[in-house]
Amino acid sequence: MINSSIKYYLSLIIASICFGSIAVFAFYLTLFGVSSTQQTFFRILFTAFYLFCGLGVWLRFHDISIRPEHVTLFVLYGLIGVCAPLFTYITAIAIGTPVIVAVSLAYLYPAITLILARIFLNELFNLKRIIAVVCSITGAIVISTPIISEYFPIPVFGFILSALTALFLACFMVVGRKLGGYEDYNPLVTTFWGYLFGSLWMGVILLGLQFLIIDPRIVGFQLILPIPVWVLLLGFALIATAIPYTLTNYGMKRIDASVTSIILLLDPLSSVIFGILLMGQVVVFWQLSGASLILIATILTGLEQKSSKKNSIRQKGS
Repeated sequence: MINSSIKYYLSLIIASICFGSIAVFAFYLTLFGVSSTQQTFFRILFTAFYLFCGLGVWLRFHDISIRPEHVTLFVLYGLIGVCAPLFTYITAIAIGTPVIVAVSLAYLYPAITLILARIFLNELFNLKRIIAVVCSITGAIVISTPIISEYFPIPVFGFILSALTALFLACFMVVGRKLGGYEDYNPLVTTFWGYLFGSLWMGVILLGLQFLIIDPRIVGFQLILPIPVWVLLLGFALIATAIPYTLTNYGMKRIDASVTSIILLLDPLSSVIFGILLMGQVVVFWQLSGASLILIATILTGLEQKSSKKNSIRQKGS
């Protein structure tokens, strides 16, 4: 039973690595002149398509319905997990907040998750988790500090929007953990319904953005695109969205929300690695130091999760 928990832990690690590829896809799509709104739209559309195909291949479309009493929770999941973070992130960038600043501020979400998980899920609030949160957030900040320092002062409204992104991500962790507790829902089903409702929310948000923003870099939209762009968009939805979201929902069936949020902070570490390998970026000492702190936090959460499983088994055996 202890070994069975490792697969949930590893699924979150793989998800965080996949999430780290977001910066790569967004970087190259931006070079091709694809607006952030168009990137978001096709990311959601193609992700829903992949998930629908997955339901047919793996589940034969069996047991894909959700209970009426859970509809509200799934609607909330689609809003918080898909739309709200993207909306606050895009808006922050639209008013001039650098991407690296917005992302770095969003890394505050593990600390918020720790508090919300204690309030709504009654999860443990022990010293080891607090240390892991401090290490992970410090590591994420340290990785980005050499770049962030170039962009001060940060627009106040952009700072607020970026902080709201952290709040929404924390809420996503809590709601996702709640849904993960329902044994009768396959992670693929959970992700599909989240994106289905998220697509509806995104339609409303995109419609509103047309009246709020006129910058073509944000709301520009075109269907005639080069083949390499379509390949990038398809990869964006599969590698950076469908796979990691499904793995995250799978991992949260057994891993606490507060622990999940810490493990997913391997994202900035994988982003640095992808940046070196695929975008020609140069790693510096501070980034290595930050990466070490994130790895320490991940190891701490793994040990904590393993010890909690052992204690649970002992209690059942006594």
